Amino acid sequence: MSQLGLTRRQVLMSAAAAAVAACTPGATSPSPSGSQRAVAPFKFLFGFTVQANPSLPVIIAKELGYYTQEDINISWDFTTDSTSIRLIGTNQYQSGSVSDVATVANFVSQGIPLKAVCQQGQASARAFAVKQGSPIKRPKDFEGKKVGVKPGAPWTEYLAMLAYDKVDRTKITEVPVGFSSVELKDNLVDVLPVFTGNEPFVLKNQLNTPVELILPSNYGFPSVGTTMVANTDYIKNNRGVFLRFLKATMKAQEYFIANRDQTIQIAIQYGGTATSKDQHAFIYDVSAPDMKSPKGVGWIDKNAWQQNIDLLLSLGVIKTKPNIDDLVDTSLMDEVLKDGKVVFP
Repeated sequence: MSQLGLTRRQVLMSAAAAAVAACTPGATSPSPSGSQRAVAPFKFLFGFTVQANPSLPVIIAKELGYYTQEDINISWDFTTDSTSIRLIGTNQYQSGSVSDVATVANFVSQGIPLKAVCQQGQASARAFAVKQGSPIKRPKDFEGKKVGVKPGAPWTEYLAMLAYDKVDRTKITEVPVGFSSVELKDNLVDVLPVFTGNEPFVLKNQLNTPVELILPSNYGFPSVGTTMVANTDYIKNNRGVFLRFLKATMKAQEYFIANRDQTIQIAIQYGGTATSKDQHAFIYDVSAPDMKSPKGVGWIDKNAWQQNIDLLLSLGVIKTKPNIDDLVDTSLMDEVLKDGKVVFP
């Protein structure tokens, strides 16, 4: 079975099997790098399909042999359901990606052992699209209009923008939408929540619907991008292994940024036919600038996280204010980076 063809049921069955295997003592493999340490199995949970986006360095690190150099035997699965991040909390996967602070805060408040360990992207990839030439220019203009809401609760970005622009939410008709983007093309909504990496491309090039974007960062939202979270118990008991995984992944992130054509080719190789080459190129060009930081790839802006926590509390998205150190562990990236560069191998 191809890793790229897993259904939701197969992901969960795979995770259950992994849980059983984790409870069974087994022999460790010798290190292919010739070192004395054992090769460590490591499972990663992607939050989306393979594209040239901030999560791709995990695949690049495998393709370039970085995990082999660090004696890591990587495997992965995919899910689009944020609740599946619970599988990391139960150590069926050791790490994975999430797209907002609220997800981390809510799971940690439930006692699930998770922490953010690095920023794969520095800024949020979420925005709101309107048709090109639309009179809707800012959140206040949402009043009297139909606004899409993707599965689950409304995005925190949406709630923050409404609060910032003093919008009366009762005057908005909120319409459930999926991930196909057709709702804007077919006028089922006037405003569509989108992921900037791929949906503007789909709307313009596949649905013949050019758009303009309304960015949450312009309306009071302290942006935080794609975040890697990890099982805190695993880190505590296997810190050396996790550091090796993180170094290899962040080295691959540096490669991603520096090698556009090769990165797009790897995305095509692993992504199958779901995404075209031109779409991968669009996603890359949106993502790569956001994956950089003057302090080095993967750097976490704790100040932005604290601002998010304060905002989430004020909006009622979370009920109890967490200590930021319960959500974020910057100590790992402190060991991965030296003078803004990844220490590797």
